[in-house]
Amino acid sequence: MAARARRTTRRTSRFAAGSLLIAAATFLPGAPSAAEVPELDVPVDYTCRFPSGSYALTAVLRGSIPADGLAGRPVEPQDISLALDLPAPAVAELAALGAGSVSGRADLTVVHAMGEETATARWSELSAPARDVTGQEGLTLEAAGPVPAATFGSAGTATLSASDLSLSLTPLRADGSPTEPAVVEVECVPADGADGRLATVVIGEAPGDGPVPDPDPVPAPEPKPEKPVDPGSPTEPGTGAPEIEGKLPAGARERLEAARRKAQTLADGPEPCPFPPIPLPTPAETYVAGYTNVRKMDEAALLGPARLDVTLMKEYIPDPCTSTFKVLSEADFMYEGRRQLPPAQGTFLTYGFMPTTATMELIQVGGPARIESVSVTSDPTMPEYTTVTAEFDLRISDVEVNGVPLDVGPNCRTAERIKQTLHAFGTGNPPSGYTVNRGGAMDGETFIPAFTGCGVDEDVSALLTSSISGGGNYIKMTQAPLCVLNDTSSVDCPAKKPTPER
Repeated sequence: MAARARRTTRRTSRFAAGSLLIAAATFLPGAPSAAEVPELDVPVDYTCRFPSGSYALTAVLRGSIPADGLAGRPVEPQDISLALDLPAPAVAELAALGAGSVSGRADLTVVHAMGEETATARWSELSAPARDVTGQEGLTLEAAGPVPAATFGSAGTATLSASDLSLSLTPLRADGSPTEPAVVEVECVPADGADGRLATVVIGEAPGDGPVPDPDPVPAPEPKPEKPVDPGSPTEPGTGAPEIEGKLPAGARERLEAARRKAQTLADGPEPCPFPPIPLPTPAETYVAGYTNVRKMDEAALLGPARLDVTLMKEYIPDPCTSTFKVLSEADFMYEGRRQLPPAQGTFLTYGFMPTTATMELIQVGGPARIESVSVTSDPTMPEYTTVTAEFDLRISDVEVNGVPLDVGPNCRTAERIKQTLHAFGTGNPPSGYTVNRGGAMDGETFIPAFTGCGVDEDVSALLTSSISGGGNYIKMTQAPLCVLNDTSSVDCPAKKPTPER
C-alpha cells in the first residue's frame, strides 16, 4: 500500500445524548452543506499483536470530512473506509488454521481534541467482506461502515486523530466451515513516531449563538414546563410556529389562521359544520432524518434516516362554513420490525470537560404519530398548516466516561414519555415551505424528562438527569417525498432517504 498521506480537514464527535426527533408525512430534500468536503486518504502505521507474534501493519483511512463546521452543529464523516494491509506472517498464520478465506471487523478509537479538551469516539461498525487467503503472501482487507457524527460546543480549531485499533478476523475453510479458533482477535497500537492525525476542522460560532453557561454539577430536579398555550398566529414571533424558508404568498398565513379561528368558533355553535369525517385511508411510506440540539450541552446530534410508515387521510373533514378542510393521518417509525428510530451513537463532553460516549434509542410508545393538516380550500394558493404529535421513550446504553465503561444497565430511560410536537407551514401553488404530500422541513422544541433505572452497582440516574434533562431543545426534521403505495409508478417510489436540513 502506498505510504501516501494527503493532509485534509475533518471533524469531531460529540454526542447529544438527549436528542429527539419526530416527523410525519414531510419530505423536502435538504440543501447540501456549503462546507468544503475534501478527500481523506491517510495511512497510519501500527504494531499489531497476532497470536503468533507482533507485526507491522498499515491502515489507510479514506472517505471525506468537511473542512469546517459550526459550534453545536454536527458534521458527519462520509463514506469512511479502512484498508488494512495484513503482513505475510499474519496471512501465513491464518492459512495454517486451514482458512480458505477471511473476513473481519475493525474497531478504531479516534481522539477528538480542541485546545486542552479531548474526547474519544469508537468507529466500531467497520466491516470487511471475505477475501481469499489461498496462496496469498500479503492481503488487504477493506473495512467500511457508518461512523458517529461529530460536534464541538465552542469555536476553535479541532483535530481528529486515529489511535488504538482492534481487529476481529473470521477465517473460514474452503467448504465454509469455521476454523479453530473461529475468530482471531488482534490488538494494534500506533507505531512509534506514527502520525495518526486524520484531519483538522475549523469550528466557527453558530449564528445567534452566545456563551454557554456552565451547568450546575450538582444534580437538581428540573422543573417541568407549564402546559404550552395555543401558538396563535404562525406569523407572530415567539409563538413556537416555524420560520419557513422560501417565499410565501402575501397574507397566506393570516388567511389560514383566520379560517382556523373561525372554524373553532363555529365548532361550539349550532352551525351544520364541519361535515362528518370521511375515512379515506391510503398507505404510504417515506424516510425522515434530522438534527436535534440539547441545550444543556450546547450539542447537536444526527438522527436517522428512519423509515416512516404512513396512513394518509384516516379522516377527511370538509368544513364549507369556513372554506377549510382538515386531514388527519397517522404514522409509525419502523426499524428492524420495531416502532423506533435507529440507534444513534456519538461522543460529547459532559459539563464541557468530561469525554463521554453513549448510544441512544427513541422508542415510539402509545398510538401512532398524529398528523393534522388544515388547508384553505377557497384560496388558489392552498396554504396548509400541519402539526405532528407523538410520544417516545428515550433509552441510553453503552456509556463510556473518559474511555471507561459506565454500566447503566438495560433499563436506563426517561421516567416519563417524551411528548413531541412539530409544526410546518407551506403552500401548494406555488410550491413553498411544507405540505403533507410534497414534504419539507418541520421543527419545534422538546422537553426531556428526568432519567430513571440507570446504573447497576450504583444509581447514576441523577447524573444523566443533571447533564441532559430539561427544556428548550430545538429539533428540525426533513422527510423525503412520500411514496403512496397505490401508485408505485410515481417518481417518489421507492421511498427515498433525505438529506437533513440544518
